[in-house]
Amino acid sequence: GAWGTLAAALFDWGTGADFFNGWSGWSCVGAPDCASGAWGEAFVANILEIITIASWTAFFSILIFLPLRLAGLLRADDETQSKGMDVAKHSPSKAYAMTSDSAAAA
Repeated sequence: GAWGTLAAALFDWGTGADFFNGWSGWSCVGAPDCASGAWGEAFVANILEIITIASWTAFFSILIFLPLRLAGLLRADDETQSKGMDVAKHSPSKAYAMTSDSAAAA
């Protein structure tokens, strides 16, 4: 995610530390004129990309989860919470129950 986006700028194998390859493959951005300082612009662009993606994700998460929270749909009722979700919802009472009769037959 974010580390991969930053690493793309940090570890770019360009002409030198001040140059950046980006979408141009192994030739420098702006080749053949290949201006110095492209790496800084690319690094800032990648940071802005991370901020934009985080903002987009936060916005749509709030858009979905806030109404669910306000409607009370994100929380189990008190009885289910006191029993535990496994016991209340996921454990049939006789699915794998070992009784003395079934253990003797096995």
